[in-house]
Amino acid sequence: MIIALFVLLGLLAAYLAFVCTSVALPRRLRLALGPMSLERTPDRAARRHRGRVLFTSDEPCSWSLPGAGNAGDAAGSGPDRWTARDIQATAGRLAAALRALGLRHGQRVAVLKRNHLDIHLLHLGVVRAGGVACPMNGAFAADKVAPYLVNIDARILFADVPTLLRVLREGGTPGRVDTVVLVGRVGDVPESDVRELHGALRRTPDGGTAPAVHWIEDLLATATEPAPAVRRGPREPLYLVHTSGTTGFPKAVILRNGPQSRAMRGWLCYVHISPRRDRGYMAVPNNHQAVILTFHCMLLLGVRAHWTAATGRDFDALGVVEELARDRYTGFFGFPITYTQLREVPLAAHDLRAMRFWASTADAAHEAMIRPCVQVGGTFRRLGLPLRGSVYLDAQGSSEVGTPSVLRYYSRLTRRYDRRIGRRHSAPFGPGVRIARDGVPVSRGQVGRLEVRGKTLFEAYWNNHSLTYEAVRDGWFFTGDVARWSGGHVVQLDREVDVIRTGGGDVYSLPIEERVHRHPAVFDTCVYGARQPDGTQRPAAAVALRPGSGIGAARLRDELNALLAPEEQLVAVEILPWSEFPVGVTGKTLKRVFRERTEPLPVPEANRPVALRAAPAPLVASRSV
Repeated sequence: MIIALFVLLGLLAAYLAFVCTSVALPRRLRLALGPMSLERTPDRAARRHRGRVLFTSDEPCSWSLPGAGNAGDAAGSGPDRWTARDIQATAGRLAAALRALGLRHGQRVAVLKRNHLDIHLLHLGVVRAGGVACPMNGAFAADKVAPYLVNIDARILFADVPTLLRVLREGGTPGRVDTVVLVGRVGDVPESDVRELHGALRRTPDGGTAPAVHWIEDLLATATEPAPAVRRGPREPLYLVHTSGTTGFPKAVILRNGPQSRAMRGWLCYVHISPRRDRGYMAVPNNHQAVILTFHCMLLLGVRAHWTAATGRDFDALGVVEELARDRYTGFFGFPITYTQLREVPLAAHDLRAMRFWASTADAAHEAMIRPCVQVGGTFRRLGLPLRGSVYLDAQGSSEVGTPSVLRYYSRLTRRYDRRIGRRHSAPFGPGVRIARDGVPVSRGQVGRLEVRGKTLFEAYWNNHSLTYEAVRDGWFFTGDVARWSGGHVVQLDREVDVIRTGGGDVYSLPIEERVHRHPAVFDTCVYGARQPDGTQRPAAAVALRPGSGIGAARLRDELNALLAPEEQLVAVEILPWSEFPVGVTGKTLKRVFRERTEPLPVPEANRPVALRAAPAPLVASRSV
């Protein structure tokens, strides 16, 4: 009996060792517990991985080092493939060019261009030179570009011609930048666009001095040798990333070296991938804090990954699934907007046996997006278990937290969803979590604000002390979410600004959306508070239908209300093409746009003889109920 017990324990220990090795846990832990500083990541990766191709992209880089085949490889490995040495060399040459341009230590350098892997090469060069990288989403609203650049006091701007022209044509300006570096090749841009760009930049609105303009390859030609990394301390800001702007003007979040290095340690613990056996597919906005963190970790660990530029409505869900199957990818990382589209692809019809994990961040995904993913794949079979399916990692966080507040792994064995997004301390090296009202933790089942505190947390918004003081109370940061505890899990109910204030009490939009998504005709939905004549709000929904669904708004509202509690009944359902859903730069639907359409119009000044207009009815139209 004792011998059998020892044999059983030995087999169990051998199996656990096999599992740990399969997901490269020993290697990841060695990195996580070793020295960590972001500016040294390219050098460490080059020493570890040398000339092995790590990253590929679906579109070639639009610029290269003089005499090189791509953005950083003197051996000419191609404009759509990068080794660790390529990345190190590119960052070094960019750093040397920026120093020659007069970049001062701690100076902010903005990056505003279309989504591409080269955004990471640019911000690595800025940090290596001693600057603070400020990546911006290429879809940044034109009228907000100048105020944002002025707020962060950026004097150097990296931009591609199409993005900068779009901003200028829409009435925006590059603020007070002294230097614009055009990311691309002269011959690849229509001459008429170049002339228009130079003319628009010379027409400064206040009559000031126009910025100097350089092409990036000309600038790089002045740097004959790569520059070593400027050593950065743990308290130094390395990045300013902007928030999504879903509740207003995007805020600049300060990311310091020490907290982000700690966030890297956590990533290496909770993302269970092997650099030898896994290959990821990245469909993400490369300016985002979570993506910058992921890039650093994948580069250091040496994980192979393919990066696509399409992350929003231009995302080709069917084409990506076919690519995942054909090239036997093992992982996919996208934001919720990509999973909304993946939901429409019959995943079981494709050979996705190699898929092990799916990952998402920014917003917690709906159950309807997660369930189809975990039904396919080979996570468990690769571990020797006779079970089909894969794992979905949902990381709920924000740029201010610097790492997930909570995270949760889902599989086909998961039974409880209901917006249960993770447990306290579920993110290694992450923050402490509480749900509180007026700074006092609430009891189980009560609703309060989701607040976090920890060593990865940001310290301030750049140049905005008032918002910082409003967001942080006694060291606890309010994430903007309202939630409750259930069985040790955080149950996310809503963003505080999106809570529906009805006459009978607060109603939460996210649980309603969960049930709306269960309707077979629904492709996507946005539930929001529609203003009523008595000043209260009632739940209403905008719905995009699946192709071929012929259901009308009246019938759809009745069928949806049959799924909802009395206080959640929808007063209006509006059927819209998905292309008309207002989305922010990260793909989040802007609830405030729908909500504001139901608000009363501004009252004209009393001294003007203008008749007052009545407030609009709550979305009653030929296509709504």
